[in-house]
Amino acid sequence: MLIGLRRTTQLFVEFSAFQISTRATQCDNSQSSMAATRSTADIEVTMAETHANLKILSKKRPKRLSKIVDGLQRLKLTVLHLNVTTADEMALYSVSVKIEEGCNMNTADEIAESVNQMLLRLQEEAGFS
Repeated sequence: MLIGLRRTTQLFVEFSAFQISTRATQCDNSQSSMAATRSTADIEVTMAETHANLKILSKKRPKRLSKIVDGLQRLKLTVLHLNVTTADEMALYSVSVKIEEGCNMNTADEIAESVNQMLLRLQEEAGFS
């Protein structure tokens, strides 16, 4: 039993994860906010080899879940597990994905930026501000 525990502990020690987060910013007409990165959601990405976990916190929008799944598939991220938690007007999407061959994103930062761009497009298409 102790040998199994040591082996499991060793596997977790060798299991490296990298994390990147982006924060939603408020945009108005001031120059300082215009220079800030536009974001519609708080996005956190952790990676381990060819898998990534995404946490996306944003306002609830109609049909957002199906559009997020479709967008992730277009980015060559296969959804393995998905959980949605809602409270008031907010939704937390926790998504486990596999990074497929041919995907141009290799880092958590690249995935977070691509997901942010996808959410911005969805927001613009829906006409939300």
